[in-house]
Amino acid sequence: MSVLVYERAAPSFAAGLAKRGHHIVYRANESNHCPGCGRSQWYIGRVSAECGFCGTAVPLAEASRQDAIAHSSSSRPKNVALSSEQRRFPRMQAEGRKLQLLIDGSPTSFALHNISEGGVMGDQVGDLVPGAKVLVRFEGGILVPAVVKWAEDGLVGLAFVDPVILDRSADAN
Repeated sequence: MSVLVYERAAPSFAAGLAKRGHHIVYRANESNHCPGCGRSQWYIGRVSAECGFCGTAVPLAEASRQDAIAHSSSSRPKNVALSSEQRRFPRMQAEGRKLQLLIDGSPTSFALHNISEGGVMGDQVGDLVPGAKVLVRFEGGILVPAVVKWAEDGLVGLAFVDPVILDRSADAN
């Protein structure tokens, strides 16, 4: 299975676009007018910008496309130690912190080991298997949908469906 990953491209990619002829694109740090209505209120995404008035979408000049191969194994490889450089979000230790997991609607206590904007790792609860969908209930009652990515050695790794915002200030507990 192939997954598309979009990211800001190198300037050489934008130069390559210029060789192909006239293309309407949104350029960062420039005044951009909508080709549909002429206004300049934009909603900026990862790969495109959308006019706030008429909804015309144009690609970002700096966006490029890369293919990423999804791993067929549903569990974490045992012989590969992930370094912090390979992680999308840095981990924060959360020993002693407990949240609730809603598994099929039933609340279960969940002891955390670490947390990041992308997910959590904690003690295995119930019969969680990779691919299972759960809800994580934070202290304020906020429910965040997550997917079980791996479960082994009494631990489980959950990936949030959408990244969350964490308070990383020194006085946050």
